[in-house]
Amino acid sequence: MFNKKIIDKMKKIILFLTLIAMCSKISAQNDTLKLSLASALKLGLSNRFDAKESSLNIDIAKNKLAKSNKELLPDLSASGKINYFGQVQPSIIPAGYLGLTEPEKITIGMKNNTALALDLNYTIYKPGLFTDIKIAANDVELAKEKNVKSDIDIKIEIAQAYDNALLKSLQYSIAQKNENRYKEYYTLANGKYLNGALLESDMLLAELDYKNAVASTTKQKQNYMLSLQSLIYYINVPENTFIVITDSLPSTIDTTINTGLSTKAISNRSEIKQMNIEQAGYVLQLKKTKENYYPSLSFFANYTKLFQGPDLDYSQNFYWAPVNCVGLKLSVPIIGSIKNINAVKEYKLKLSQTDLALKQKTADLLYEVQSALTKLNNTKQNLIVAKDNYQLSQKVYELNKQQYNTGDFSNQKLLDTEKSLSTAEQDYITAVYEFLIAKINYQKAVGSF
Repeated sequence: MFNKKIIDKMKKIILFLTLIAMCSKISAQNDTLKLSLASALKLGLSNRFDAKESSLNIDIAKNKLAKSNKELLPDLSASGKINYFGQVQPSIIPAGYLGLTEPEKITIGMKNNTALALDLNYTIYKPGLFTDIKIAANDVELAKEKNVKSDIDIKIEIAQAYDNALLKSLQYSIAQKNENRYKEYYTLANGKYLNGALLESDMLLAELDYKNAVASTTKQKQNYMLSLQSLIYYINVPENTFIVITDSLPSTIDTTINTGLSTKAISNRSEIKQMNIEQAGYVLQLKKTKENYYPSLSFFANYTKLFQGPDLDYSQNFYWAPVNCVGLKLSVPIIGSIKNINAVKEYKLKLSQTDLALKQKTADLLYEVQSALTKLNNTKQNLIVAKDNYQLSQKVYELNKQQYNTGDFSNQKLLDTEKSLSTAEQDYITAVYEFLIAKINYQKAVGSF
């Protein structure tokens, strides 16, 4: 009976621990994020605060456009005014009027003068009014393009962080292989030393190489984890998220080069699009400035209900009287036209300046595209060669290790082979690094982000 109670209690404890383990596993799965480069770019843009801040500039520009459109609406206002005089100012009637022989003071008017009015003003024609709307619409397009450029800059940061994680992953993987290789080498050397076939100094050197390889692996793992932390920062996800990068270097290499993009590169670049939009804006500004020479015409109307009475009793209809008027107003600039001459000259100069800047930027980008494409092709070719050499060096080392194990290969020759392998490894890592940089520079140059 006692044993049964203990067994039942142990079963409950095991069940409880199992549930805890399952919950922990589920939580860990929820915190794990598998990311391709494409998904990292998409997630980063949706999470980054600077991306959201930049997009608000579009809303601000659209609001200004709506504000400009509302300038076409007439102005209608209501007003009320009360003037109450404690004492009505008398009027002086000079002698000779109304049969008066002497000047006299006559009080004419009421103490309470109240006016309730409606005023309507409608601009029939105002220079630059419709051009202002076009300028505001152009500013919306410019805000959109600037937001595109901001998104591109963010994507480049994320892509650089992702590629850095790929590189660090490669370095960590190679370090692990080195550690295993040096471990095997140390095991062989130690066995030969115990059998009296190897000097102690050679065995200790093999042990030192192995320990250095272990330390190198630890360092590369740390660097890899730091690169993942950097990626977490750039895509703005919780810092306790565990990231698994799903892209591989072979897929990155195979899908990168599309030389057909370079022919459309200049038109794809946001910098060129922005400058074209800015130039269109200066054209509109120049048009608006020239329109300032023209007169403006507006229509106005007023309806007033006027009360003039001796007190504040508004119920007496006798003292109420309507007053209304309509009219047209024409305003012709005179001195303003003289002042406007310099404004016209300013926008003409800005148009010339923007045109020259656009031509220079086009030349700069053409060179950037050609240079980026050349570097990308070169680094890809160098990477293929370095990878082949690295794979070949591994095969050579494995063959020499087998010969060394059977006694057909000297310790010094094995060390020389190891040096060649290490050189091939470093050349491969360097080639990968240079290729990843060239890849991003090319994508940026052709506007493919």
